[in-house]
Amino acid sequence: MTQRNGWFKPSNVYGYLIVKILIALAALTLTQVMYYALNSGHFIIDDTKEWVGIVWGFLRFSVATLALVLLPFFIINLIPSNIRWKKWYHSLSNVLYILPVLTVVIVNQIDVAYFQFTYRRMSSEMFAYMGVGGDMGNLIPKFLVDYWPVSVSGVAIIVLFLLCSHKTVFPPLNEYGINRRNDWIGLAFGLLVICFFVRGGAQRHFIALNDSARYCQPKNAPLVLNSPYNIIRTLGVDDLNTTRYMSDDEARALFDPEFRPLAASGQYAAAEYGHFRPGAGQITYIGTDSTTYLRGKNVVIIILESFSQEYMGCYNDSLDESFTPFLDSLAQHSLLFQGRSNGKKSIESIPAVMASLPTLMDHPVLMSKYKTNDIAGLPMLLKKHGYNTAFFHGAYNGSMGFDAFCKKIGFDAYYGRNEFGDETYYDGTWGIFDEPFLQYMALQLTRTPEPFFAGVFTISSHHPYTIPAQYQGKLKKGHHPILQCVNYSDMALRKFFATAANQPWYDNTLFVIMADHPAQALSKQFNDYGPWYRIPMIIFDPQHPEGQRSSRIVQQSDIMPTIIDYLGINEPCICFGNSVFQQKEGWQIAYGCGYHQLVDNNGVALLEETPSRTIENDENGKLDLLKAVLQQYSKRMINNELTTANNDK
Repeated sequence: MTQRNGWFKPSNVYGYLIVKILIALAALTLTQVMYYALNSGHFIIDDTKEWVGIVWGFLRFSVATLALVLLPFFIINLIPSNIRWKKWYHSLSNVLYILPVLTVVIVNQIDVAYFQFTYRRMSSEMFAYMGVGGDMGNLIPKFLVDYWPVSVSGVAIIVLFLLCSHKTVFPPLNEYGINRRNDWIGLAFGLLVICFFVRGGAQRHFIALNDSARYCQPKNAPLVLNSPYNIIRTLGVDDLNTTRYMSDDEARALFDPEFRPLAASGQYAAAEYGHFRPGAGQITYIGTDSTTYLRGKNVVIIILESFSQEYMGCYNDSLDESFTPFLDSLAQHSLLFQGRSNGKKSIESIPAVMASLPTLMDHPVLMSKYKTNDIAGLPMLLKKHGYNTAFFHGAYNGSMGFDAFCKKIGFDAYYGRNEFGDETYYDGTWGIFDEPFLQYMALQLTRTPEPFFAGVFTISSHHPYTIPAQYQGKLKKGHHPILQCVNYSDMALRKFFATAANQPWYDNTLFVIMADHPAQALSKQFNDYGPWYRIPMIIFDPQHPEGQRSSRIVQQSDIMPTIIDYLGINEPCICFGNSVFQQKEGWQIAYGCGYHQLVDNNGVALLEETPSRTIENDENGKLDLLKAVLQQYSKRMINNELTTANNDK
């Protein structure tokens, strides 16, 4: 093997391997620096001690990652044989080094931008996303351009890595001096060291993702972890473990997922908004007058892509400029709640809204091993009471698996980009622009026999933030490109309601408007455990336009039991949420980066468990409630007990 000049000239194989892993570690560290630099507004680090913990934790996880992916590279270079100096063998060694490190660097660099949307590290679900997302051929170039600091810095890191790797010289055979006994000892010792690094230390267990909690606050855990390790450790693992914090009876006393509608006891949620005390945010709330029984009322759930309370005047009295003038006006004639999403990904919202089933694990329900569980969703329950059901989504059929899941939970019809059928309104990446698709939906509903239950998921307020050409320069722009798209979607809603108001079904329809999740926070006010999930939650009944504003938190998984009570239907079911007509105090549950949280108006309860210890924060006194929900969630998901029919399994 011919030698070349280089920057690094170790005298033996062991020095060569050490230099190589240090170069790889330096490249991974640079991506982590970019990760913090471009997302620093999302992290609040208390003191120097926490900084030291973050750096030390990052080094542990990074070395474990590199030791794992470079294991073949280490082994072939530790084998006691002269073959290591053959040109072809050294070329193989380079491939086994460069490809894994490049993969690690690129994946971690991609997450620099992706984190802004999820506030979590990527996991193995990314492989499933590749087949159910948008038009990747168009999305990737736009992503590279729009997030050019990530792209440019990523190229610079890769070039620097390749250059340093190229300038590291393998020790010449005539200088190295073969000693078979020493080489065999080196092989044995080297493998022990590699195993030590792969394990992440000498502790009893392999270093686990939740061990990040040792080094910092739960919300800063992404600074300790790296995305490649997160992906590797979530491949093929069970999403849930049987969790037992208390007896089942104690858990049910705190939270019972077996929802019992008001109608089961002959009570009905009042149709008039008089069941709310103006300004108090409390529900006074039920009556026994059967004239308020609303069986037969149509229901339309509108899920807006990436809408946050941060952009809306109805949630921010001091906001200089609202980007949702129509929703602000509609809120004055609606029930306006403090809405919360149960997750930060679009794919997590449909099960939460339509089946009261939030994602409280690494993988979204629709991509987990539990996706085949029996689920009694809201459309299935309403079909028993004579409802026709339909779901609308302007993306291509199959996007995020929505069409299959909608069929599973009881939607009769699914209308997507395929059914819309006019590609002149295609946005180039995700699907049909909101305005024409919502108009299409309004006309399809007119053709649907009443009573009907319909859901729609909009798409336009999403990266790459495209609006139709005819609206360029005519909409509010703001300081972030998403704001113009939010303004466009708000306008599309205004036109939808204008069309719907002229349809015969409009007056007899309940509209529930929310978002799948907020987009990235644009201000510090919306950057914390609770604000990360703030979405609109508007309930509008044209027959009762008296507006009321409530401080009650309503999460996505509260919608299913709330609608059942509002309609006066006696249909018991499994819900991981509460009806606003039964539970006076609202709260939100969610899964973050390795931790679970339960937020109410008094603060947050946090729970993060590692193989060696449990970290708890009971700021709002709801830690036991959080544990009760998680215990029953795990048990029912694992045992396929998500319907009342399966309770006795």
